[in-house]
Amino acid sequence: MIRVRKEADHTLHFLVTVDLDRGRTETLTIGQMSSLGQIAKEIGGVSEHLSRDLDVAKEQVAALIAAAPIETATAVEYGGWKDREAYIGPNLRRGRGWDRYVWGGTVSPSAILAAGTFWGWRREVAALCAESSYLAFVQLAALAGPVLHWADLPEGAVFHLAGKSSTGKTTTARVAASFDGPPDSHANWHQSDRRTGENAAIRCDRAYILNAAEKAKREDLRAVLSSITHGLVEGGSKRYAAAVKATLPDLRIRSPILSNGNRSGAEMARIAGLPWDEQEAARFITIPVPPREEGGIVDRPKGSEPGYAADLIARLEVGMKRHHGRALGRWLDHVWAHRGRVNALIEEFVETVQPADAYHGRIARKFGLIYATGTIAVGTGFLPWKAGLPLSVVRRLYRRALAALQEGCPVEALVALREALLDPAVFPDIGAAKELVLDDDRVAGFRFSRAEGEFVAIRQEKLSAVLGKTTEPAVLIGALEEAGVIEGGHGARRGKQLHVRLISRANRCIVTKPRCLVIKADALAAFVEAAGRGRRSDEDAIVVA
Repeated sequence: MIRVRKEADHTLHFLVTVDLDRGRTETLTIGQMSSLGQIAKEIGGVSEHLSRDLDVAKEQVAALIAAAPIETATAVEYGGWKDREAYIGPNLRRGRGWDRYVWGGTVSPSAILAAGTFWGWRREVAALCAESSYLAFVQLAALAGPVLHWADLPEGAVFHLAGKSSTGKTTTARVAASFDGPPDSHANWHQSDRRTGENAAIRCDRAYILNAAEKAKREDLRAVLSSITHGLVEGGSKRYAAAVKATLPDLRIRSPILSNGNRSGAEMARIAGLPWDEQEAARFITIPVPPREEGGIVDRPKGSEPGYAADLIARLEVGMKRHHGRALGRWLDHVWAHRGRVNALIEEFVETVQPADAYHGRIARKFGLIYATGTIAVGTGFLPWKAGLPLSVVRRLYRRALAALQEGCPVEALVALREALLDPAVFPDIGAAKELVLDDDRVAGFRFSRAEGEFVAIRQEKLSAVLGKTTEPAVLIGALEEAGVIEGGHGARRGKQLHVRLISRANRCIVTKPRCLVIKADALAAFVEAAGRGRRSDEDAIVVA
């Protein structure tokens, strides 16, 4: 028996651990104002060690109380950092002054269902994440859970990966979850506003992971999206009147939030009927995911053979199944040792990316948290990555997030597209022919004709070369989709298979049915004209409708 003060309401209790034999125990929390008889009855309800005679049992309880330490410990029901000195969780105490705390909350399955070893997870999961900016980023976001407490950020950080199905988004959620639990221990969007807050509070100072927003019903989407942008990011849940706080107490939230879905935050807000402006966009940061044709999340592969991305994800799944939930305690030791570096590293990232204004700076600092986490993790050897990888992946996804914030398509990208369309070396006209010989590496698509008229086919994997550094291909494709000029593919896919053979003499490769963005030539010309004619160096004006 020990004396405790509950963290939530500061009430005094006895914490009694009862031996149930065969290594099993049960913990009882009993108010210190209870009588000896009441305490004896509660303990006797689960223990065979107390006498059945109430008077004798009361004497036994009195002896237990007399033997209990005089000092009062703090009983913790929600894990995380306490008073900037100790990290407390189920079966986990780190930092300084940890002996002044005891765990008094429930133990979630993810806290005890671990498998394999830390070194196995490091080798078979973390190491493979280096082949994907997205996997590396979410891995760092998971590690950023206990780092966030030491960062001077005015609000929390939410990162939402948005892209089409079958691009690997669910794998990112599973990888992030494997850091401190089973890979399927992430949450989903099918929950109420209150449940969202409670789940986030349980994961205080750990990443809160939400998977597959597209599966949520409209009412759930509205509740969760509103809860995140106007509650969790600010560090709390919905506030309730004093009359109901006994059953719905205020919650403390301090978690980086990872999410994924087929739609951006702005698109989900439109579906849910919620307002969405710069405030929400800076809190719920959307990061576009490349389409499957470009490898999806696997954008840094070591291999180039067909099916490499799918094989990498398959290997990750095997690794996560064998090794998960063994890394948090070891990582907390590094966080405690390097907590004083966090804010300097955040500022280092901001200086590197040079945000254009205060609004972009607000977003940059959140990405800076992930960079700081990665720098510490790699520098201490916790992650087996090269030293430059954290900066590379965080800067890349930061730029993609900024590109996704832009309304419409930047004029510079339209200029680049117009120039490419006018260049027969980049978009050769094959007429009604059924094959195209790729003699020039610059070929990004082709013009062709059929009974319905003239068309342009754009090879998505070549758009980056066309656009250069003007914008991300996803931004231009999104603008084309918004304008409704792209012909739909089979099964609502954005690409369409064409009965044209692409022949590369250089590597003796033949693609028989390439999947391209297919657009009517006159519709594409009208789009470029209406969205912004742009200018060459010798032109006088930019016209944007």
